[in-house]
Amino acid sequence: MGKLINKLFFNKNKIQTFYISRLHANEVAEKVYLKNGAHRADITSTNSMICLDPFCMAAWLPAEQAALTGNQEAEIHFVKGSQLNAVINVSLIEKIPTPKGILFLYKVKKVKNHQLSALHRLVLFAYFLRSKANTYHSRKVISAMYSYPRSIIIVSYKDADYCNIFPMDIHGYIQEEEMYLLGLRTTNVTLDKILAAKKVVVCDTNDVDINTVYDLGKHSSKSPAAPDHLPFKTTESELFRFPVPDFIGSYKEIEIITNKKMGYHMLMIGKVLNKKQVKDDPSSLYHIGFLQFQKGNYKSIDGLF
Repeated sequence: MGKLINKLFFNKNKIQTFYISRLHANEVAEKVYLKNGAHRADITSTNSMICLDPFCMAAWLPAEQAALTGNQEAEIHFVKGSQLNAVINVSLIEKIPTPKGILFLYKVKKVKNHQLSALHRLVLFAYFLRSKANTYHSRKVISAMYSYPRSIIIVSYKDADYCNIFPMDIHGYIQEEEMYLLGLRTTNVTLDKILAAKKVVVCDTNDVDINTVYDLGKHSSKSPAAPDHLPFKTTESELFRFPVPDFIGSYKEIEIITNKKMGYHMLMIGKVLNKKQVKDDPSSLYHIGFLQFQKGNYKSIDGLF
């Protein structure tokens, strides 16, 4: 059945939630905008997913733009060139003042995808609904959220008795504030340890192969593999002395300043205390939604995600 759908609707492309590409930041062609009433603001570099159950997003705006965004309801537009690819209707959960602006936390209400035809989208979402873990709404939201490529990072934490190095893509970096957002599953054992220590290191995925990333994601957070049992070497970060994989191009050492339970994920908001550039112009692995990937020129890395 899957092969027939591939042939008829998707030019024999394998149907999967994400495609994975390796990109430099300047190679990401999509833009993201926050539309609130008559006001539209570019949040391409400051939007992030923060929870997947319920679906929630964050967006940061500088003070002068945030003052124009007063409505409880808003829309998040995903655009490439002149093409509108998806719209997510959101409602405000909370505004968090920051030194230079406002961090908006939103809950997803409604979604509209525009890639390909309505029939293509219906067939794709029906295909995914073969799994009872999926709902029509969840597939639409995931497709819309990943209409903007989401970078995969490596997270590192260590204390005297425990160490975990794992991947995630629910995160965001707000350069203007040197602020970092991380949405970590509440079931992850590492979460309580990070919150207690208020320290974490995040790294890019510059030189790592996707299977290594996948294997890191399979490790149980209760008993993760020790650094000397991993298939790569590590060094220590400058401030926290946490393990940093040798395949990275840069890392950030982050102090967690506050946290908020959003649902299945805990939102952690941190301050970047130290940035280390190991290689010039590093790349990262990115998740790109199936529909969006069909419309772009990104190259796929055949992996297991």
